[in-house]
Amino acid sequence: MTVCRLYDHPEMHAATGETIRPGGLTLTDRAMRLCNFSRGARILDVGCGMGATVAHLQQEFHIRAVGLDPSPSLPTQGTRLRPGLPLLRGRAEALPVGNRKMDGMICECVLSLVEDPPRALSEYYRVLSPGGRLMLSDIYSKAFEVQTMISKRAKTSCLDGAVSRKSIIEMVSSAGFRILLWEDHTRLLAELAARLIFEHGSLADFWQRIGLPSPETSDETVCSKPGYYLMIAQKGETNE
Repeated sequence: MTVCRLYDHPEMHAATGETIRPGGLTLTDRAMRLCNFSRGARILDVGCGMGATVAHLQQEFHIRAVGLDPSPSLPTQGTRLRPGLPLLRGRAEALPVGNRKMDGMICECVLSLVEDPPRALSEYYRVLSPGGRLMLSDIYSKAFEVQTMISKRAKTSCLDGAVSRKSIIEMVSSAGFRILLWEDHTRLLAELAARLIFEHGSLADFWQRIGLPSPETSDETVCSKPGYYLMIAQKGETNE
């Protein structure tokens, strides 16, 4: 899993807060209510950042949440803010968790950033218990054509790794999951873009300010007509 420079940047934190994604905890709460986990359920947050979601899950849903992130700084910052919060450093493609140990997994604005999404999904399937739920939210391409090519440049944001809805569903299904829900929440992405424009004058000015190339001006393949989605998928009920 790539350590994304964008999400370590203070300008993005200023716009999004600790959650570092469109909508903050909005889709987190929706996914958790739809999944209706039992009290004390074991949930792994992949790409936890500073652990805002982990703390929220513990406090609001009374579950055993653990966070994992590849960043060398974000989990450390999180444990300084909330001593004792269980945050680990690690990669989505090689989870330091045993087989069938988790009742649920949450992966928010992360799958599009990992270097090998199919490998990551295979790991998610491995660590989920039978019947376990996978909650995904991320950028996707809403272009009319089926976009399957991912940018070859370093992934500095979700835009660089976004593909079509069809490609995401096929990838998740190929990992063994059954798709239970797909919802479009592009309005949350539009609200974040509007906030960045208000604070920086334009999206191009924002990219320039943080020292990264603007996706709109890059010659390399990036997401066309970006959207934002929530997906819930389930592992089979039997042990494999």
